[in-house]
Amino acid sequence: MTTSIGPTSGGGEVVERPGGTLERNAIGFGGVMMQSITHISPAIAALFFTQFVVGKAGEAAPLAYLIGVVIVLMLGVTLAQMAKILPSAGGYYTFVSRGVHPRAGFLTSWMYVLYSPLAGGANYAFFGYTLNTVFQTFYHWDLPWLWWVCVLVGAPLVAFVQLRGISISTKILIALGSMEMIIVFVLGIWGLARPGAGGFTFGVFDFSKKLSFSGFALAIVFSVQGLTGWESAAPLAEESRDPRRNVPRALIWSIALIGAFLVIMYWGQIVGYGVKNLGTLPTAAVLPGISLARKYWGGGYVLILIAFFNSVMAVCLACANVGSRMWYRMGQSGTLPPTFAVVHPKYKTPTTAILVQLALSIASAIGVGLWIGASNAYFLIDGLILVIACVVIYIMGNLACFLLFWRTRRQEFNIVMHLLFPIVSTAALIYALIKSFPTPYPFNLSPWIDGVWLLIGIGILVYFKIRGNETWLLEAGKALGEEGEPSIDGDTSAATVTPRDLQ
Repeated sequence: MTTSIGPTSGGGEVVERPGGTLERNAIGFGGVMMQSITHISPAIAALFFTQFVVGKAGEAAPLAYLIGVVIVLMLGVTLAQMAKILPSAGGYYTFVSRGVHPRAGFLTSWMYVLYSPLAGGANYAFFGYTLNTVFQTFYHWDLPWLWWVCVLVGAPLVAFVQLRGISISTKILIALGSMEMIIVFVLGIWGLARPGAGGFTFGVFDFSKKLSFSGFALAIVFSVQGLTGWESAAPLAEESRDPRRNVPRALIWSIALIGAFLVIMYWGQIVGYGVKNLGTLPTAAVLPGISLARKYWGGGYVLILIAFFNSVMAVCLACANVGSRMWYRMGQSGTLPPTFAVVHPKYKTPTTAILVQLALSIASAIGVGLWIGASNAYFLIDGLILVIACVVIYIMGNLACFLLFWRTRRQEFNIVMHLLFPIVSTAALIYALIKSFPTPYPFNLSPWIDGVWLLIGIGILVYFKIRGNETWLLEAGKALGEEGEPSIDGDTSAATVTPRDLQ
């Protein structure tokens, strides 16, 4: 298969582009939903952020998380509205290109490079760091090299699974995700059933129990961050069955289910740890969830480490699925070199995109980890650089939803879903971004890293504008397929982009 539009060295000449199609109807609703759930990484979200959120919100931490879930549900509704009419592997790339402008779509996908492709390596490194912390605390072993071994083993393993096909990937996601959720959920229920000092309480949902308003607000910020990944069902549209129905449902259900799961988990950890002991929780040497598991289950606490490992592997696989599909669609449209559109002849997976992501994942984790340490690398890459990029992406998605329905589907425009939800969630995201800073070195570099990356993307657009070669941007707004090729269900009405869109 070839495509016929792409950026060239000349003034808009047409070039032939190799490519292929992803595997159609490969996964159902369960697989699509588990893609979003595992991308949120339930075990990491439930165990890793506990100390920070409790340190800011105190006993009311579960309430902060509940409010965060409501904000993310608004974002989910916005994305689901677009996914119903534009089912595409491009995800936000397609939505923003079609709703706002092809240039905005390119910049949105450009910022995505700081999200899914880089997230994996930092997760492997952090797992290795946490495992070494457990060994040091409980057994007095010190394995400082463990984090980079986890990167060098985990990243290629995930890439191999990706290359073998989306069906296998989603089956593994379902298995890993289900196991980690069951293990961690049991721990949360155990904490509620066997409370520590202070006993069982509903006070965690009492706003007056907060430490301060600013701290509570920052806890909400990190709750929203902990739910990042819910949007990753959208790029699997071209490989799922009935995508106009299954993808939007998967988006909303994944947020609702994981939201409820995390609120219960925070509640269980706080009660199990003891509401009278919360003053020591934020500075505990080992993650509270691991300490509770060792208290309740003895040597069986390794189940939490297994859940943590499952969560890391699943979230890295889910992240890689998202990034590779977006890059595949950009290769198809000509926004990236044609090799990104090449798929494996047997497994129908975007081989180049997967391998480039593998290289970026390893390079970023090892490079930043050697510079500032594995734990700090996780905070910098997945905690701040990624969050800033996500805020930009989500806000552009909100704008795209409003403009898409207001301009082209006025008869379907809903003031709550297409205006109120985008405004409220955008305001919350901007506030979250402001409250995330200032931070100490090296974390204060994150806005500069994101800003420089955005400027490079703008520079690329300016370069092609000056050379009069923007024909390739025409393809960015298409819902699916190439010029004249029908979308999944034969509807080409949403895929029309004209030269006027580039003005």
